[in-house]
Amino acid sequence: MAYEKAKRGPYANHRVNPYEPNEVKYWCQKFTCSDMQLKNAVRAVGTSADAVRDFLKGKKQAVYVSE
Repeated sequence: MAYEKAKRGPYANHRVNPYEPNEVKYWCQKFTCSDMQLKNAVRAVGTSADAVRDFLKGKKQAVYVSE
């Protein structure tokens, strides 16, 4: 029987991996957002699922670090 990766949840329940399509799909369903909104949130606040959720709900502001 073939291994079906798409039926699994995220590798780490507390981290969002924007580079893994099945994880993007999982988190988009969980946070009811589009894949672009999810990726923008990760870019703004990092990969913490709690931070991404808060950002998408409007509770958290993006933190920009100057180089």
